Amino acid sequence: MVDLGLILHQGAYFRDLWNILDFIVVSGALVAFAFSGGSKGKDISTIKSLRVLRVLRPLKTIKRLPKLKAVFDCVVNSLKNVLNILIVYMLFMFIFAVVAVQLFKGKFFYCTDESKEFQRDCRGEYLVYEKNEVKAQKREWKKWAFHYDNVLWALLTLFTVSTGEGWPDVLRHSVDATYEDQGPRPGFRMEMSIFYVVYFVVFPFFFVNIFVALIIITFQEQGDKMMEEYSLEKNERACIDFAISAKPLTRHMPQNKQSFQYRMWQFVVSPPFEYTIMALIALNTIVLMMKFHGYSNTYEQVLKTFNIVFTSLFSLECILKIMAFGALNYFRDAWNVFDFVTVLGSITDIVVTEFWVSAKYGGLNVIPLQSIGGSVLSISVCH
Repeated sequence: MVDLGLILHQGAYFRDLWNILDFIVVSGALVAFAFSGGSKGKDISTIKSLRVLRVLRPLKTIKRLPKLKAVFDCVVNSLKNVLNILIVYMLFMFIFAVVAVQLFKGKFFYCTDESKEFQRDCRGEYLVYEKNEVKAQKREWKKWAFHYDNVLWALLTLFTVSTGEGWPDVLRHSVDATYEDQGPRPGFRMEMSIFYVVYFVVFPFFFVNIFVALIIITFQEQGDKMMEEYSLEKNERACIDFAISAKPLTRHMPQNKQSFQYRMWQFVVSPPFEYTIMALIALNTIVLMMKFHGYSNTYEQVLKTFNIVFTSLFSLECILKIMAFGALNYFRDAWNVFDFVTVLGSITDIVVTEFWVSAKYGGLNVIPLQSIGGSVLSISVCH
């Protein structure tokens, strides 16, 4: 303060927020230290609580690290623009709360005896079997901890749902809800799950991404301000950065254009061939999704046949590419290695499932390795 002055002129001590933070921390520590004697009383305890301000001391390191200070300034500057988004957030939250009250008001009651659906029947005692003991407990008519009986409770419940903690229980209670002042019935209104799907899309996904985008935009704006002193524009800097970081893509091509390998290379790199492989991958993914509990033996055999057909086609793709690129050039590409390992795993699955496992364990299914990597092959095709 002696060197910079107090506050009146430009560059004074109290015109810097970091200096103000230092002053608050030091002042709080001095006041707490001055009353740290043997005095007792409620007021003295309150003054000693100022020692908590010492936890702010690590923030002083931000000022001395330029990169960390830039991040902190970005967060602070983005908070200035958060207000408008926060207003929209609360508006949408209020709308969902009102809708939730209309849908679930008075429908989150239940009886401790799950066999009783109405309050008039939730009386007396019922038997509870715990381990090897039988106990008699009193029936009670209760309300779930989170409910939608009014807008305030609806806001609290929706906020809890948006955190991702405990929301499956709230979803189950909503789906089981029947009528006002009546107990639940399992799966009574499954369509109520749509409400939570829409809510999750709007809040945990949409608004969270907006806040992240706001911070990113603030970073970019600060970067542009730092680069204003240079003569290059934003697009020119982007072009230079791209040129510096760009790496050439290498792709093998046979030198002899009259050879069989060159014609095979033309075939495997042609767009029709790649589109055909993508279509096969899409169909294979659909087949992998067609399994369900309780299917018949005929249905299982059809799926196995499809699996063998797709594995054969993908194996043929690997063989054609090895013939076109050569074994050495083929395995230089990580995506080709991934394709080869996936196909090899699928062949192993078919051999083990159809021959070794069926003969030894009577038809025990092995998890298809193709289901792990088969659908991911589309990434390598696009690549």
